[in-house]
Amino acid sequence: MSYSNFKDPVGLLKRMLLSGNKTAYSILFREFFTKLVIPVDLLLRNSEKRKLKNSKDSSLPIILVLGGSRSGTTLLYQTLERYLPVSYISNFIASFVNSPISAYKLFRRLIPKSVKGYQSYFGSVQGFGGPNDAFFLWNRWLGEDRNHAPEEISEESKMEMRTFFNTWLKTTKKPFLNKNNRNSLCAPMFDKIFPNIFFVEIYRDPVFVAQSIILSRRTVQGSDKIAWGLLSKDSENNIDPLAYIDDICRQVFEVNQIIALNRAKIDSKKYFRVSYEDFCENPGEIIKLVGIQALDRTIDDTTLAGLKFSKASNGQRLTDEEFNRIKNCLKDLQNKNGLA
Repeated sequence: MSYSNFKDPVGLLKRMLLSGNKTAYSILFREFFTKLVIPVDLLLRNSEKRKLKNSKDSSLPIILVLGGSRSGTTLLYQTLERYLPVSYISNFIASFVNSPISAYKLFRRLIPKSVKGYQSYFGSVQGFGGPNDAFFLWNRWLGEDRNHAPEEISEESKMEMRTFFNTWLKTTKKPFLNKNNRNSLCAPMFDKIFPNIFFVEIYRDPVFVAQSIILSRRTVQGSDKIAWGLLSKDSENNIDPLAYIDDICRQVFEVNQIIALNRAKIDSKKYFRVSYEDFCENPGEIIKLVGIQALDRTIDDTTLAGLKFSKASNGQRLTDEEFNRIKNCLKDLQNKNGLA
């Protein structure tokens, strides 16, 4: 977690401490651990450089989970990590910002498995073995802004990106899996950079996405009016007390539009799409599909038996006035863009 991305980091720290949420406490402990291992990370930096310098091409696939903020990407990421034979940036490895490959090679036998539960705290999961968004890594090439991404990067950055992932794949000897919502904004670029890449998009009813972003603003930023999530902007002071809801609806709509445009640019054989609702009802289907199409592996049905997730979050959690404002605003946006 980079506190520079939050307008009120002290308030966020207080809210996390008072939340009673074990995942929130786990995140805070990881922040302390990251500071603690800085000397080790720096010592491993030269080893990392040597590994990258000796990089060779790998044919192993890369799988990226796509979707807008609060659309179910974290749950999908956790599930695919648990049932597919893949490597990923764990919370432990994410503490070694300068030397993730060297840290993996040195400590891989000590890294615990991800926890059995599927709890998360606004995109972050519990435990050192849990899958991490790896912002520290993607920021090397895409910049520090968590909510916006360039459509193109320099040829040098593309080469560095290929070098890193080829080295990671050669070191782990497993396909790579990652979820980072920002990558949804530039998927076609990744498609051109990596010859063996696959995308798994999860989408959710935009009404409930907007509702969830409102609740996230209140918890993470401490205010309805402070931006949070992909393509978000701070809401200006307005005599209309619910004007911020319109801003969030436009944010959700724009993200969905960009993802749809990007999806059309990518070979459908490399792109899987599932609704949040269908995934919760039958997660095994997308697990098996990705296993066969991306990894050429058949996932044992017996391991997936009974796997199912609650859709309880797809219910009204705001006042009638707030919830109706979301529905009406999204309907207006669809009508204006000929999508009704």
